[in-house]
Amino acid sequence: MPSSVIKGLFIAGAMIATGVALSSPAKATPVASLSTSLPSPQLLGTSVTLTASATDTDAGTISFSIDVGIAASPTALRRDFSVDPTFVFTPEIYEGPYKLVVVARNNSTLKTGTFTIPSFRFTTRVINGAAAVNPTGNALVALFSSPPCVAGGIYMRVNYVRSGSTSPIYTNWRNCVAGENLNFLIAGMRATSTYSMHSETWNGASITPGATVNFTTGTPSVTFPEITVVTPATSADSLAERFLIMSTIPMPIGVDLTGNPIWYYKDPLGQTVTLTRPLPGGNIYLIANGQNSAGSAVTNQQILREIDLAGNVVRETNATRVSEQVSALSGIASNCTLGGTDCLVGSFHHEAILLPNGHTLAMSDEEKIFTDGTQGSSTTNPVDIIGDIIVDLDPSFTVVGYWRTFDHLNANRAAILGETCTAPGGGGCPPIMLTNGVAQDWLHANALYFTPSDGSVLMSMRHQDWIIKIDYGNGTGTNNVLWTLGLGGDFTINSNDPYPWFSHQHDPGFVQNGTTTLAMFDNGNTRVSPPPLGLGSGDSRGYVMTLDQVNKVATPVLLADLGYFSMALGTAELLSNGDYHFDAGYGPGAVPYSQSIEVFPNASLGFIVEVNAESTYRTFRLSNLYVPPDKD
Repeated sequence: MPSSVIKGLFIAGAMIATGVALSSPAKATPVASLSTSLPSPQLLGTSVTLTASATDTDAGTISFSIDVGIAASPTALRRDFSVDPTFVFTPEIYEGPYKLVVVARNNSTLKTGTFTIPSFRFTTRVINGAAAVNPTGNALVALFSSPPCVAGGIYMRVNYVRSGSTSPIYTNWRNCVAGENLNFLIAGMRATSTYSMHSETWNGASITPGATVNFTTGTPSVTFPEITVVTPATSADSLAERFLIMSTIPMPIGVDLTGNPIWYYKDPLGQTVTLTRPLPGGNIYLIANGQNSAGSAVTNQQILREIDLAGNVVRETNATRVSEQVSALSGIASNCTLGGTDCLVGSFHHEAILLPNGHTLAMSDEEKIFTDGTQGSSTTNPVDIIGDIIVDLDPSFTVVGYWRTFDHLNANRAAILGETCTAPGGGGCPPIMLTNGVAQDWLHANALYFTPSDGSVLMSMRHQDWIIKIDYGNGTGTNNVLWTLGLGGDFTINSNDPYPWFSHQHDPGFVQNGTTTLAMFDNGNTRVSPPPLGLGSGDSRGYVMTLDQVNKVATPVLLADLGYFSMALGTAELLSNGDYHFDAGYGPGAVPYSQSIEVFPNASLGFIVEVNAESTYRTFRLSNLYVPPDKD
């Protein structure tokens, strides 16, 4: 295997290709097999369960990866190695024959065996050249199937409107391909409501509508939290962003500005999931509980998953699979068990973002035992510290690089408020692997932001009250931390506020894809702490500042009191009319609640919608479910 090299932000090395042994040669090759729950052919949108199996004369746990692709094209990863032998495959967009491939791997010998179903056909929903609309596995999402674009067409989208409404919703534009049908997932609809919909083809100068078809949504088989519109939206609010996608815990949902549900995602096994970001085109990144490639007892936050709007898995990997790749690239042995000293990628947490080049940056934790004096440690007093690793995943979710906080940050700068995590984890903490006691929650990193103008990455570190800028340089940077923003960092602050700095912040990022205006949710934990650390009281704030990155001067331009102290969670977003949207995700009191709040430029509050008895990690205001917010 080629030796590792330094490449940009991340330590990068040769890809770990399927079937490349990283240990001594094995004695045997697993014999893999794959079966389908239904025979070929099936109508597009039909769910087919793929079940893998394998035999091996060598001892060891068998894990399976699933790759799928149009038969004439290369396959793409659907699920990386996992001990779960089943995968539900539901193609919604492309008709025709699919190639289904399973790779069975013995985790002990690392030998692999492959089995391929060369052609499993999914047939069109278009009937006699007429558009059709059909239900999906999500009662609020439909599958619209259109005949090919009219002659000269360049792009197609779908226009749909609820009966009694005059405000249409639009999907994203899709490229026309001569002679090929186009299929769209239709989302953003209320339950038990009738919608009329038709295709629209753009030829560069005008739009040609297709025939109208009607569809009535179903009744979701899930229980939505109680939604209260505290302050209704008026013409002063941004009515263009008429939907909210909410990462409510444990089930993400969507509502409109009147509080009516318009979307949901229920994990197939009923597990808790965290929605990190909506993606261009309508897909969504999630962090979920589930089985990993090692088959370990730990299931919390093991899965990084991309889904489509109907909830179908587009691609998925897991923590132990990513851990073994980071270990191979770094040369650091990882042992995520009681008594180990370093656990690489014990779980995913808080964040995954899609980069313009198709790569994904995801945050994971690293738990490490120190005995060298770091944070008071010694050989007789070992200290367990939780750090972070940003992993760079290519489009097949293979690790091509990583950035490790223990390599670049001062681990002696303990958490500002002394936060810790207790085994086994939970409550915002990753699974604790190396001790039955307490781990120092050193950074509690909670957000990443990619800056298109210079290819750098911002990382929010909640327990340091800091935001750092990392020289990613679109993959050719220096690895360095370019600056630190926050109290005690590299910037001076231009403000007369009694406590001008943010603290324990969430979701910072530049708005309008710039490098000057930075918006975030200022939870304010340090600010409301007793003196001398803080002021002893206060509410969370919607926080916007301008940055002079050359002279290192920060100037707050919006410090909006949001009405209560949200000790955790939160989001910030610039709306199309110049207002801001903030998610105060964890209300005070014995029963947590959350509010999505529109804030005017003068810091007064507008539209407010509340999720009762539920905390909310993030919320996003959207004009439709296919275009993510500006700051993503």
